[in-house]
Amino acid sequence: AANAAGRLPSKVLGLELHVRDGRLRFRDPATGRDLPTAAEEAEGRATAERRADTAEAGQAAAEAGRAAAERRANAAECRADVAECRADAAEAGQAAAERRADAAERELARLRQFQKS
Repeated sequence: AANAAGRLPSKVLGLELHVRDGRLRFRDPATGRDLPTAAEEAEGRATAERRADTAEAGQAAAEAGRAAAERRANAAECRADVAECRADAAEAGQAAAERRADAAERELARLRQFQKS
């Protein structure tokens, strides 16, 4: 016999049977929701797969972004190292020029001494 809502309860299945949109449907009285049809279940799986694919693509894009950021950081670090090396070389060149100037001044002083004698 149908219950007050017009559904037929099944003690064996633990479900209620009813007609919706001209089709026989099973309803879970514990949740108050109809069980999905095979087509609805397939659509649900397809939707879940699309969401998983989208999430996976997003994760891949994020990983690619992180890798690109890491490459940019490494390149910036390399540029800083090159600049530091150039500065060291310029400093070394300046020190060498100063040593040459000091040597020239000593030689000039020696020559002046030689001229005086």
